[in-house]
Amino acid sequence: MADNTEHLFRAEQAGISLIWEPSGDADVAGYVVLRGEPSDATLQPLTPSPVPDPRFRDTTVVSGRRYVYAVRAVDGHLPVPNVSDESTRVEETAR
Repeated sequence: MADNTEHLFRAEQAGISLIWEPSGDADVAGYVVLRGEPSDATLQPLTPSPVPDPRFRDTTVVSGRRYVYAVRAVDGHLPVPNVSDESTRVEETAR
């Protein structure tokens, strides 16, 4: 399961909106949003479970702080879903 998606991340008042091109795989069940700071080698999951739509609004940001985001596509295979590689990382500063 590859993730070659295009991303749009936009800082807005009280949050950062994330929008990405959905995966072309028919069996994608959702997306895990990852977040960190520019110095972080490993991003941490921001969403406790996959979000079903290719968009997410991060309202836990601190104004003036720079964040790094990426997403992973997850399929519905049980008991252990397949997870794509991390998408290209994008940085944004919270307003």
